[in-house]
Amino acid sequence: MKYFINTFILGSLVVLLTACGSNANQTIYHWDKAYIDSVYESLNEEGDINTQISNLEKIIQDSYTNKKKIAPGLYAQLGLLYSKIGNNSKSIMNLDKEMEMFPESKQYISFLKNKGVK
Repeated sequence: MKYFINTFILGSLVVLLTACGSNANQTIYHWDKAYIDSVYESLNEEGDINTQISNLEKIIQDSYTNKKKIAPGLYAQLGLLYSKIGNNSKSIMNLDKEMEMFPESKQYISFLKNKGVK
């Protein structure tokens, strides 16, 4: 009897670990290290802004191509970067897109827009 109990426990543990491990690489949103790097470099005023913009736009394009959800804040970050290089139309467009996709960001995005971003 003890053999069957141990076998059942071991089998259950294997099934549980297999189920947990199968979803380890799936995330709700699509983003990568370039997004983290962009936020870090922007906060520390490091790196090339045009490279950061290019990387973020690539993430957005990959998201659409792979039918993945774009991470919250990505459009906002892109809007901030466009503001820094003086492209106000693209800045506002990306900030509006952030607000459209994540309505909970409305207050913060409105604050940024009212301050003229940068």
